[in-house]
Amino acid sequence: MTSIADDLLPTRADLDAATAKTAAVLADPAASRAEREHAAEMEQAALILYLQRPGADAELQAEAEMEAGA
Repeated sequence: MTSIADDLLPTRADLDAATAKTAAVLADPAASRAEREHAAEMEQAALILYLQRPGADAELQAEAEMEAGA
C-alpha cells in the first residue's frame, strides 16, 4: 500500500527520464551552459525526492554495485 506522500514523490521512471534528459542535453553541442545546469539541477531534484521513497537508496546502491561488478 502506498501513501499519499509516496504518490507525490517521483517514481523510478521519473528519475530515469530526468537522467536521460540530462545526458541528452550534455551530449548536445548546441546546448547552452544554462540549459546544462538546468537539466542537472532538475535531475538532482528528482533524485533527492526519489530517495525519500522507502527502499529507494538500497535499490540504487544495489544497482550501482551490480553495474560495477561487485
